[in-house]
Amino acid sequence: MSVLLKAPIKKTGLITKSKHVGPKTSSILLVSAGIFIVVVLLMYAGIAFTEGTMKGYSECRGKIVGFEQKGMYGSPDQFKLVLSYCGPK
Repeated sequence: MSVLLKAPIKKTGLITKSKHVGPKTSSILLVSAGIFIVVVLLMYAGIAFTEGTMKGYSECRGKIVGFEQKGMYGSPDQFKLVLSYCGPK
């Protein structure tokens, strides 16, 4: 066990500065705006891709149904087989 023989000296007039500087409001706003723009662009691209895929599937299916109505397929099995080619590739 140690014994403190001298009382600590009170130092006045010292200013301590923080080493960690917090982010500025402008940088937070820029990062938030960037994330928002990226999310909107990804959503737009996803919707455009899905819409194009569904439109292609609908056109393919429409042509096949039109051929079926004209009597091009001899059996329902042939019709189902041809419809399977319109699925996602």
